[in-house]
Amino acid sequence: MHSVLPAWRQVLLFQSPRQLASHGAGTLATIAAGFFLFIGLPRLMGHGAIPPDILAGTLAFAIAISLRIPYEVQPVRWCVSSAYPGLFADRAAVILAGIDYLPVERAGGRTLYRLASGPSLPWLRWRECRVEVRVHGADVTIIGARIAVRHLRRALKSA
Repeated sequence: MHSVLPAWRQVLLFQSPRQLASHGAGTLATIAAGFFLFIGLPRLMGHGAIPPDILAGTLAFAIAISLRIPYEVQPVRWCVSSAYPGLFADRAAVILAGIDYLPVERAGGRTLYRLASGPSLPWLRWRECRVEVRVHGADVTIIGARIAVRHLRRALKSA
């Protein structure tokens, strides 16, 4: 698997303003819930507050861990040569359907998959999570979110 983005662009974890906004909203909501659990509940139960150094460490750790999500949706490319590229692409479609990716566009040996619509707010969905499967001769090229392509690669290698 190779990154599709240039080296300087890989440093910028967020691929679009929409992705930055939805990630920021989710992170802020999680931090607010964490502060309520760490500060509010102990005080409601009559205990003292948790020391600030523990809160700061926990907050820094939570923010660092939350940055893994944008890293996992950075686009990567995986190229495979197969004796049966059509069969390989069909197997990839079954595996992608198993992780809630549905085909939305097909044209000339290229199929684009997007995550199925869930109950979440529409602005929280990231277009960066799409996966594209291209068949050209004996070569199959899969371009998409790192986490989806990694899952697809593991499943196809073990099959």
